[in-house]
Amino acid sequence: MTPVTLVIGASSGIGSAVVEQLQTLDKVVYGAGRAVQPPAQLQQHWLQLDFYDPASITRAFETLADTLKEREQTLHQVLICSGLLHDADTSPERRLGELRAEDFSKLMQVNAMAPLLLAQAALPLLPRREPTRIAAISARVGSIGDNRMGGWYSYRCAKAALNMGWRCLAHELRRSHPSCTPLLYHPGTVDTDLSKPFQSNVKANKLFSSEQAAQYFLQVLEQHGDCGELAYLDWAGKAIPW
Repeated sequence: MTPVTLVIGASSGIGSAVVEQLQTLDKVVYGAGRAVQPPAQLQQHWLQLDFYDPASITRAFETLADTLKEREQTLHQVLICSGLLHDADTSPERRLGELRAEDFSKLMQVNAMAPLLLAQAALPLLPRREPTRIAAISARVGSIGDNRMGGWYSYRCAKAALNMGWRCLAHELRRSHPSCTPLLYHPGTVDTDLSKPFQSNVKANKLFSSEQAAQYFLQVLEQHGDCGELAYLDWAGKAIPW
């Protein structure tokens, strides 16, 4: 059975770069995202889903299960590269007075709930006794122990919730998929639309391209290996306080 990596958010800056680098290594890669038309490099390997529509996640993974069976492939690695910090209607809060319930709910849905639904849908497709991985891009601002500035209430809370979700998942995986390694990854500040409004105070050597971020992500995954233990790591492979 040929191993497959599934990249969620495969048309985003980091996700697209991850797909390209894996394909350069001759890995079989499937992608998933909101786009109805798949990216050029994923014409035969695309799943359409919407984080605001949980049923679409279920449908996408049902399609994936059928496709893997038909092609004699097996899901080996799930990399969740999606996330939301701001959009046309939502901006990070500088103070509590700017907090809006609708923004908080939106960021929790995309950054915390959706990754758990993706993990829920992926687990039945992951071999129970073979080394597998399920990793999600988190953020250092989701660290409770590292919160030195405050602000960004919705995004911080959503990423902290993601981290707690992965901690719960790690305990469950020890029972159901003891060879599956969960990982949370902080990519640093990456030159994508997500960080564009907040790059002015970032040092030039700390602003990474999507290609650099993808390279570091894959390096950290390999360095952490298939140990079966949860880790919350930054782009340099250093542990972040929970």
